[in-house]
Amino acid sequence: MSEQNPNFYLARVALVAQPTQNALRAYSAVTGTWASLTVPVDTGDTFLLGGNTALVAQPVQNVLRAFSAITGTWVSLTVPVDTGDTFLVDTNVALVAQPTQNALRAFSAITGTWASLGVAVDTGDTFLVDTSVALVAQPTQNALRGFSAHTGAWTSLVVAVDTGDTFRVSGNVALVVQPTQNALRAFSAITGGPWDSLVVPVDTGDTFLVGTNVALVAQPTQNELRAYSAVTGTWASLGVAVDTGDTFLVGGNTAFVAQPTRNALRAFSAITGAWTSLTVPVDPGDLFLVGSDA
Repeated sequence: MSEQNPNFYLARVALVAQPTQNALRAYSAVTGTWASLTVPVDTGDTFLLGGNTALVAQPVQNVLRAFSAITGTWVSLTVPVDTGDTFLVDTNVALVAQPTQNALRAFSAITGTWASLGVAVDTGDTFLVDTSVALVAQPTQNALRGFSAHTGAWTSLVVAVDTGDTFRVSGNVALVVQPTQNALRAFSAITGGPWDSLVVPVDTGDTFLVGTNVALVAQPTQNELRAYSAVTGTWASLGVAVDTGDTFLVGGNTAFVAQPTRNALRAFSAITGAWTSLTVPVDPGDLFLVGSDA
């Protein structure tokens, strides 16, 4: 499981580009070794580093090169690299959007492989990357596409993408809030499988928080707390009043809710996918810490 393998999350790669030696050298702290590649290093090359991933785009060679600190190896993809291409890197994912080729390409540092998707890339598309997940929202195609670094594969969902939609990514979770469709949609990079959707009213005043393996949705007008676990890939709801003055925190595998007016503390575990409640007085001055903040 992801929290048992720190290699998936910690920054463990160094990149050295040496034009006079025609060399790209990368160091992996996971393997403790250097990996060198003898290739031209040119003016106009793009170098991006993200945790366990190094991405090198080389237009004059029509090459995309990626290095995985987890596998300790280079992987190359021979494709045209054009003006207007978009490159995003974060921890275990490199995302490349190429409009002139109608292509979305992603590299997973966990699997050490590229995954390509032949789709039109349009003006107005939204690209988000964090840790082990990439999210692409494409309004002109009515499509949401998610990439999982854990599985190394894309998953698509054909739905209307509207003005006013909210997109969040963090860790292994992509969250999509769609008021005009009364929908909450989530994608888990850990399972890498289908999207998990929840058809509920989405109201002004709702609160949305995303952490490594958990998404929290608080909905006062519905007296509802909803949480999504990237570990189980499912939603869990709790029918409770959500009040002014409630405190919401997410971190790592935990969502935490403190509710003074009801003398209640509620916690959600992304690992079990379940809520646990504790009826205790919550006082002014109480301190709440979750996940990496604890």
